[in-house]
Amino acid sequence: MNYASRFDKPWECVPDFGNSEWNVPASGLSNLRVSIPETIQRGKDVVFNCSFNLQDEKLYAIKWYRGTYEIFRFIPSEKPPVKTFPLEGFNVSASSSGWSLNMQQVSFINSGAYSCEVIADTTFHTLIETKEMLVIDLPDEKPRITGVKESYQVGENIKASCTSWQSHPPANLTWFINGEPAKESYLRRYDLRREYDETFTTVLGLHFDVLPMHFRGNAMVLKCTSSLLSIYWQSSEVRIKQQVPHISPMINGQVPSSSRRGNAPTVLDKALPPSKKENMPVEQLTSHNYSGSGPIQLGHTSMIFIQSVILIVVFECNHFR
Repeated sequence: MNYASRFDKPWECVPDFGNSEWNVPASGLSNLRVSIPETIQRGKDVVFNCSFNLQDEKLYAIKWYRGTYEIFRFIPSEKPPVKTFPLEGFNVSASSSGWSLNMQQVSFINSGAYSCEVIADTTFHTLIETKEMLVIDLPDEKPRITGVKESYQVGENIKASCTSWQSHPPANLTWFINGEPAKESYLRRYDLRREYDETFTTVLGLHFDVLPMHFRGNAMVLKCTSSLLSIYWQSSEVRIKQQVPHISPMINGQVPSSSRRGNAPTVLDKALPPSKKENMPVEQLTSHNYSGSGPIQLGHTSMIFIQSVILIVVFECNHFR
């Protein structure tokens, strides 16, 4: 934002703040120090301090600027010595003394550069120092992870989202898989959502196909961190179990009786005595059907005929598709 175009007035005479500190040599005025917090929570009150040494000099004036616009002036020789300059969104307290500037219930518009100018009497030697302040609003809760199941099989696709609500400036989100930063190709970045109160909601997606290497000890840990400058850091994580597909064991082309529901006897168990079942070839055993009171055995020629009919049916079906 170009504050110069917003705050400049043709009748105001203000110094050039091209440099963060502009010092004119003075015999008495020295050691100007400006104390302004780098960050402040929205809605809080803030105090700016300006300290200096005069030695054998007398003070003529202390002036405070927001950008290039004068917002406060203290001149001891004038009555009253304190003067404030109205500016929308800037609640400068009348209790300010010059050495300190009190601003109440700061908002995002109060972010920017502030300068303290000290002028010595008679010589008019001047010292100026500038500091930046950023008004912030932290998220009210930890980042939230959504879209994740309790367990996944290798080959399945994970589509997770991490959301950090209503902060200013926007929060920075980072995904981790088992403690390691997620690959850039896994990330899905979405546009910031601007909220009604001038804050921002940030969402970062994580999409990838599950590989065996993603599981450690039959589990995978996904973590999302949310940070804002160097003053805020929070994280959330989920633990995902590895789902192993169930495969029934096969013995001689059949599910063993111990794997059947209730271990109920099958048709073959009822139809054939143990000695014949053990000696019967696999082809006959797997093709055996039971109807009535006794077994029906198909000979080799019958098996060839049945297989031929099946091949013809499959061919005809494919031909008319």
